[in-house]
Amino acid sequence: MTCAPSSVLYSRSMPFGSFAYIFVFLPVAASGYFLLRRLANEQLPKLWLLVVSLIFVGASGERALAVLLVSLTVNCFVAGRLVQQNKESVLSPRVLLILGITLNVLFLCYFKYAGFFLQTFVQLFGKQLRIPISPFPLGISFFTIYQIMLLVQSYDGLLEQHRSLDHFVFGSMFLYVSMGPLVRWDQIVPQINDRQRWRPDADNIAKGVFLFAIGFFKKVVLADTFFRWADAGFSYAHTLSCGGAWIAALAFTFQLYFDFSGYTDMAIGAGLMLNLDLPQNFNAPYRAKSIIEFWRRWHITLTDFITTYLYMPMVRAMSKITFVKGMVITVVAMLIAGFWHGANWTFVAFGGLHGLALVINQVARKFKVSLPDPLAWLITFVFVVIGFVFFRSASLRQAADIVGSMFAFHGIRFDYEPWTGIDRVEQVTGALCMTVGVFSIWRAPSSMQLQRDFRPSWVTLVATVALTFAACLYSNGVVSKSFVYNEF
Repeated sequence: MTCAPSSVLYSRSMPFGSFAYIFVFLPVAASGYFLLRRLANEQLPKLWLLVVSLIFVGASGERALAVLLVSLTVNCFVAGRLVQQNKESVLSPRVLLILGITLNVLFLCYFKYAGFFLQTFVQLFGKQLRIPISPFPLGISFFTIYQIMLLVQSYDGLLEQHRSLDHFVFGSMFLYVSMGPLVRWDQIVPQINDRQRWRPDADNIAKGVFLFAIGFFKKVVLADTFFRWADAGFSYAHTLSCGGAWIAALAFTFQLYFDFSGYTDMAIGAGLMLNLDLPQNFNAPYRAKSIIEFWRRWHITLTDFITTYLYMPMVRAMSKITFVKGMVITVVAMLIAGFWHGANWTFVAFGGLHGLALVINQVARKFKVSLPDPLAWLITFVFVVIGFVFFRSASLRQAADIVGSMFAFHGIRFDYEPWTGIDRVEQVTGALCMTVGVFSIWRAPSSMQLQRDFRPSWVTLVATVALTFAACLYSNGVVSKSFVYNEF
């Protein structure tokens, strides 16, 4: 049982890397936004953002748009009641919060996990049954989390006011609605209402275009090149040699980073063009020397959500917290986070492995056990690669085949068979792209550093044009693939 293939969603959506998004949708969205800002009416620019965001979601299908609108409507009603904290209401704020979160979780489970649960039940108690899985609505995992965080903030009294239009704009924003980064109300809505951000900012536009070009290049040139090798290797999972298994595993490890960090750079860059600062999501994660450090660098906004909205509530629910209880909660939180990624036991295994690794790290810290930096980095990186094998695999059996081959040193030879679909030209260009990619992962400045240190210059202009041109050439070819996180 696997989640819906991304190609189904991708074929009908308007991905960030498409020419339609880059050269039509984004310029029109930004231009219309700032033109309407020049009018006295404060609501028109917000309505414009809402309309273009709904168009963006609707490009993936009417079903996705309908699901998003239902989610926004229900959560807008609940959040409004929570902000008012009306004591005369039939339901207390606490009961209303629990009801709202429950509805969101059930909403997500129905559209994303119903087939998985049914299939699992049938396998346990009846005959094998093939159940077709239709694609779940674009971005449902992400916009559901936005709504949950908003409800909690509303209950905790962290919102000064709640307006329905602000809610709909926040919950549907095309910049992050489909794949993140995970944002909170206080990170977005105050910026939209800040009058100092209502005029175009040349520095922000230049920085945004620069970051967008970097992300575009990461995705189309680097990630999609690694995809070719990862896809070929995983297709032959049961026959891979040791060398072939490592190539496949490393290729996907690099593909996933460049794919998701590339998308994040594009989202942050597009946000800057609108004078909106989105939270950073990556900070050179493959340089981490422990799993704790890895999660501080990888999908930073998800780590924040796990800590704030999963780990801490479970800790507060304990009458007396101990080190052992804290470690159990860590594993449980990571299991939930793993399953959030998709309806497959491989994602549960991914979360469980990282939960156990975090526990081992914490135990080592407690007893002051340390390793030399090079060894600590190597162990961490190898573990991350193994974890991503489970993340990519269609089944636990496939993951076991690849991991087993990775450490089957008797078969260390390189088996050429899986790579026969990649011709010589692609092998040469792929090797060059992968060399650039590997270098940038370990030695080049991270996007976070580049954004912080950016200054408009001829160098950045030439780099932006060159990266965009190269990415456009690749994007126009057959190698361009959907974003990995489109599946979640």
